[in-house]
Amino acid sequence: MNTKFTGSFRRFILDHGTYILMLAPLLIFVVAIAIYPLFFSLRISFFDYRLTDPNQTQTWVGLQNYVQAFSDPLVIKSISTTLVFVFGTVSLEILFGLGLAFLLGADTRLANFLRSFLMIPMALPSLVVGLVWRALYNVDFGVLPYYLKLIGVNLGHGPLSEMALAMPAVILIDIWQWSPLLMFIFLAGIRSLPVEPYEAAYVDGASRWQSFIHLTLPLLKPTFLIAILLRTMQSFKVFDIIYATTAGGPGTATTVLNYHIFKVGLTFFDMGYAAALANILLVVIAVLSIIYILVLQRQQL
Repeated sequence: MNTKFTGSFRRFILDHGTYILMLAPLLIFVVAIAIYPLFFSLRISFFDYRLTDPNQTQTWVGLQNYVQAFSDPLVIKSISTTLVFVFGTVSLEILFGLGLAFLLGADTRLANFLRSFLMIPMALPSLVVGLVWRALYNVDFGVLPYYLKLIGVNLGHGPLSEMALAMPAVILIDIWQWSPLLMFIFLAGIRSLPVEPYEAAYVDGASRWQSFIHLTLPLLKPTFLIAILLRTMQSFKVFDIIYATTAGGPGTATTVLNYHIFKVGLTFFDMGYAAALANILLVVIAVLSIIYILVLQRQQL
């Protein structure tokens, strides 16, 4: 039995040796960059591991870090803040992306130029985008507060410094950067729609609005799910914009879970607890992704 298995394994290596050698650098890279850090994070989440400890001792605490996470009011608050950010960005970006796809869907020079122009926000690093918008929001020399003051709108200490305005201001930044991505996704979905249903609807006397409601939106369900999946995953992991604009403030108004993990791990140096929070975030994103994928597969059946 062992001899047969050894012979089969040897033949497999001989037959596919070239492919294995070609894939080896990629496999090593994936293990070093993704798989090893994942297992390391999972392991230290069961320890009390603090970088401030001069001896770097790791004390086994079991599930204590996870129990602490679900009883920590700051974690609960950061999760609720994250959900507000995700819902606000994803829902509005879906609307803006769909609208831009219909407005700029024509193959004209102007539409092609505008689509190319709208790619600029996506090409910029999120940290740079955050710093630019921080300057735009500045109450002393920012462009937006200046013009709003001219029409009688007083923003107090600035959009990023007011409790009621900080989260909408951050959501607006994310919408500005990522709505063009959804525009391209919806544009690809619209151009892949079959023509026959629309021809039949035209013969039956359906208006454009009726065709949009009863044909376009149902046919675009897979595209909607893909767009929601991509943006939900990315919105849950938001960090750069928060770091560059509000640093989680004012107070904890914009402290999303990912930024809270950063503070716990790299400000308070409690790596075990930070790893547990990161694993919780990973599980949430994975569960939502699986749900979206299952719904998408059901739509395609």
